Amino acid sequence: MFKLLIADDDVWIREGIKRSIPWEQYNIQIVGVAADGLEAWELIQNVKPDILLSDIRMPFIDGLKLAGLIKENNLDMKVIFLSGF
Repeated sequence: MFKLLIADDDVWIREGIKRSIPWEQYNIQIVGVAADGLEAWELIQNVKPDILLSDIRMPFIDGLKLAGLIKENNLDMKVIFLSGF
């Protein structure tokens, strides 16, 4: 099963993504949700997701910087951006 982390500063978007897709049906488990990039980075280090689904504009660390941190630390993770930016 793939592990997914959702990062978005809008609670409605986070919850909508979390609830509107039958993730288990696609062999994906949601292992965390983050309200900002700093929280996402802490979760990434702890739960080691396979996939990050992230907004671009977030407080503290934006999604692009977050992807950079993932690359700099050689983490084996796919990053998907969904943004209204």
